[in-house]
Amino acid sequence: MAAVAICLNLVRGELLERPNRFVFVANVNGETLRLHCPVTGSIGGLKDFRSIPCLLSPSVDNGRSTAGTVEAISLDGGNSWIGINQNRINGWMEKLLMENALAEMVSCKGAEIIHEVRVGDSRIDLCVVEGDRRTYIEIKTPMRDLLIGKNIKFQKPSSKDYFARGIKHFGELAKLATAGNRTIVAMCCMYDAREFSPPKSKWSKTIEDAVAHAAACGVESWQINLQLSPSSIAVAAVRKLPLFSKRH
Repeated sequence: MAAVAICLNLVRGELLERPNRFVFVANVNGETLRLHCPVTGSIGGLKDFRSIPCLLSPSVDNGRSTAGTVEAISLDGGNSWIGINQNRINGWMEKLLMENALAEMVSCKGAEIIHEVRVGDSRIDLCVVEGDRRTYIEIKTPMRDLLIGKNIKFQKPSSKDYFARGIKHFGELAKLATAGNRTIVAMCCMYDAREFSPPKSKWSKTIEDAVAHAAACGVESWQINLQLSPSSIAVAAVRKLPLFSKRH
């Protein structure tokens, strides 16, 4: 099967600063523009954004306070791109599933794909429905820590509350798996990321216990790396992770 790519039409620029968590200022074709920053928290621990190449989608709403949205940055002078717009990932994943581009993880030929499925007190991002079989997929797109380079120094969470949403999702997926459904946590990186391995902190046991319970119930973990360019985004790698290996 030919590689599937989602068409994009992004404009290149150069970041000048990030004056606040919602805004970037960039040089785009010789013009200084204010752009929306789609990540309100830390982006890979970066503090200084000066001279970092970026890709942006121009705004189609003239009433917006920014001229567009920064979709990606480059840390190697524009040779490769790191997608940062987490708001895009569910839509991109849905399109890739519809094209069966993630068949290594789940085959979607003839299947229906439902998004934002309410389960208990949570919403699971996507559900692939094929006859009586359902596969629930919860998507995670970490931006606080970027899985690049040989030595990754994970930023320490400020409190155990940092894990609260993930623990909630693990619990709901575990219930679904116990009821006979296939359940997947998909770690989606919009760049060529290293294989994920969980960091350690003084709150690690909190998340590890939730993960171990989910694993025992049958929840799977996968990593999907996407390759982004100004004109397209495509699947670069799909791999099953040992993250949820049952503890003994």
